[in-house]
Amino acid sequence: MDEPFVLIVGAADTGRAPITVALLRRLAEQQGLSWRIESAGVVGHDDDPAEPEARDALLILGFDLSPHRARSLTDDLVRAAHVIVTVDRGVAHVVRARHPGISVAALGELAGRERDVPDPFRMHVGAWVQYAREIETLLLAGLPRLQTLVGGEAPSPDERRTPSPPVGPSDERPFGAPDLAAPVAATAPDPRLAAVGRIVRLLDLSAEMPEVIDWAGARRQIEADLNVMEQPLDPTDLARPYVAVLRAMLGLCPETPTAGRCAGLRAAIARLQAPITSGDLENLSRELAAFA
Repeated sequence: MDEPFVLIVGAADTGRAPITVALLRRLAEQQGLSWRIESAGVVGHDDDPAEPEARDALLILGFDLSPHRARSLTDDLVRAAHVIVTVDRGVAHVVRARHPGISVAALGELAGRERDVPDPFRMHVGAWVQYAREIETLLLAGLPRLQTLVGGEAPSPDERRTPSPPVGPSDERPFGAPDLAAPVAATAPDPRLAAVGRIVRLLDLSAEMPEVIDWAGARRQIEADLNVMEQPLDPTDLARPYVAVLRAMLGLCPETPTAGRCAGLRAAIARLQAPITSGDLENLSRELAAFA
C-alpha cells in the first residue's frame, strides 16, 4: 500500500506552506504516522527558497528550512495526494476553482476554527514565529480529522462548501531580499559551512529576540549541527576536541543565553569556518572557564 500523501498548498510555497509541512512532519512522527508530507503553491515561484523570515522563524523553533524550494501545484500532484490542506480559505478557493470536485480543507476548517492564519509576508520575524505557533495549534486541533481524511472518509458537506467571500492570497514577493545567513569563509566544505551559518544566525536571533526563542528547540538544532562541525577539514584540524569544549559551553546554557553569552558562542562557532589550531583550542578552553 502506498504511503499516504498529505499535500499542503500555499500561495507562493515560500512561507506558511513549508512551515506547515515542517510542523506537521514532526507531529506525524510523534504520533507514529508514516505519511509523505510535501507542499506546493498556486502562484508559481518554482525553485525559490523559503522567505528569509520563515527560515529564521523555523530556526527559532528548531527546524532547518534552508533546503526547501518552492514548486507549483500541478495536476499530477493533485492526483497523487490523498488529502489536500491549504494554508487559508483564500488558497482553498483557488484550488477548488482550478480542480473542481476534489476534496480540499483549509487549515482552519480542518481544526474547526473560523480563523485563518494571516500571511506574515514582510513582517518582523517575531510575527512569523507567532503565526508558526498558531499553525501548530491548528494542526494539533485538526489532526484527528486529518487522520480520518487520510483514512479515506469523505469530507462533510460543510467542509466541501466554498466559503464566501474568500480572501485571495497575496502573490507579492520581496525583490532582492537579503540572505540573512552569516557570511563564512570558503575553506569549509558545504555541510560544515552550512552548519556554521545556521548556528551563527540562530545565536544572532537569540540575542536579538530572546522572548520569542524556543531555546529547547534551538539547542537541539545546535547540537545536531555540532555533530557535522566536528568532522576535521584536514589531518591537522582539531575540530573534534574543539567541538567537545563547545558542547560544554552549551551545557552551561539551560535557558536562553544572555546577549553576551550568545556573542561568545557565536565567535567560537565562527572559528569552525577554517581548520582549528592548537591555539584556537587553548583560547576556547580559557573562554570556557570565563563562561562558567
